[in-house]
Amino acid sequence: MMWGTTRPRAITFQLQPIKRLVRSDQRASAPIRSHRHITQQASPAQETENVRLMLKLAATIRQRNPTPAKPRMPTRLMTRSWAEEAQARAEAATSGSSSERSDTEMLSDIDDATEERLLRPKRMHESLVELSLPFASQPEILERYIATSGLIRLGKIFEDLDNLAGDISYTHVLQGRPKAGEQSRIPIFIVTASVDRLDLLQPLRADRDYRLRGGVIYVGSSAMEVLVTVVELGNSGSETICLTGRFTMATRNAKTGRSQRIAPLLLETEEEQKLFQMGEDHKKRKRAFSETSLDRVPPTREEVALLHTQWLQASKVQNDTDLQHVRNTALTSTQHMHPQQRNVHMKVFGGYLMRAAYELAWMTAASFVNAPVSFLALDALSFHAPVPIGAVLSLSSNVVYTHTPESQHSARPPEQAGLEESLAAVTVLAEVVDLKTAVRTKSNTFTFTFSLANSSKHVVPDSYSEAMAWIEGKRRVDLGQELRSLYASERARSKAN
Repeated sequence: MMWGTTRPRAITFQLQPIKRLVRSDQRASAPIRSHRHITQQASPAQETENVRLMLKLAATIRQRNPTPAKPRMPTRLMTRSWAEEAQARAEAATSGSSSERSDTEMLSDIDDATEERLLRPKRMHESLVELSLPFASQPEILERYIATSGLIRLGKIFEDLDNLAGDISYTHVLQGRPKAGEQSRIPIFIVTASVDRLDLLQPLRADRDYRLRGGVIYVGSSAMEVLVTVVELGNSGSETICLTGRFTMATRNAKTGRSQRIAPLLLETEEEQKLFQMGEDHKKRKRAFSETSLDRVPPTREEVALLHTQWLQASKVQNDTDLQHVRNTALTSTQHMHPQQRNVHMKVFGGYLMRAAYELAWMTAASFVNAPVSFLALDALSFHAPVPIGAVLSLSSNVVYTHTPESQHSARPPEQAGLEESLAAVTVLAEVVDLKTAVRTKSNTFTFTFSLANSSKHVVPDSYSEAMAWIEGKRRVDLGQELRSLYASERARSKAN
């Protein structure tokens, strides 16, 4: 269940299979520099300013209105035991009907009183939710999150952020997640439609306490945009934002399977109106971008020229031991989805999929350079179809693009020193495999950006499809670089002041 910017004029072209390309930092004597294609919904400067303004406005709304007095720990609510679910499925199979149909027939229609309550306009602060991760003060919590490096397992944090976005959405729609027995009376469910970028601004450490917080900033007829942050809590009461992200959540009627109308936002302050407008603009840009993606239109003139330039330089590269073909970076994982991974709708929890994909992507990048790597961003994740419990989930991952700095010795301001590292874009395709027919159905597509430190390893595409993935990876990495550079400059100015 899934759900952009004006791009330069595209041209149609033909490209023969690429046998060997040079790495991205090499340039011809008369270099052709690719025009930066906006892969996200805004330019890096605009996107950075948008996020900065959103965080400022959200902080103002939170300060003016009550927040949870005691942020709770991340949990997942199961509205029905799997033993009951398995029994219902067995009975449905015996009677010759599907369990899904039986469950649907048991659901009630939404009565007028309930619908009126659901559609009552709500303020932004009513959906504010906070989760606590006190790693420093509660070692037993840290034990569940710590990685082999001594840092925090980011895949677990992604799980919690998806859970947080769900909590926030249910709070806006139903004043909280449904409790056991309520699902049949109020047949509404909310799913993650997309993750519109997660950016790690600074590493999460084991000797710090953190708070995950967020709220609804935009509501359409049936969908919501949720802004989430991970905040480090300082000893003096200070807070430092370590990670930001936006989720798009979709609401459905479980009985009809159609979109469910939800409560609009009641905008009473200037901050609320600005946040809502930013959410609405973001939705329009996403729609425009989807119409100009590589799935629908050819690459730009500049991108074609860049590929051709690299192809011409291929003959100059001899015995490059640091070069690998995209296909040789592949890692795969096959898993059987068990009941413990389910959400309230008896499908695989979206946060679990994010964690599984991230960990495979990390291993793919680490295997590529034979060393640990550092996560930087999750870019534009879309959920195409749910993964049922009992399904076989196939994850396949590749390093599709690498960037090596043009000069390892180029001078940068101290606050941007880390931006000269080598980078990699890693994609993960999640597919549901039908055991009877072996048919594969795409469920999710993930794109991660990792820092490779000072590695000189680089990848080259061989086929047209790999070349398109290379271009897409380059677009995303280029945008992320500029975003992090702007964030670094902003932090430096803040410290100076």
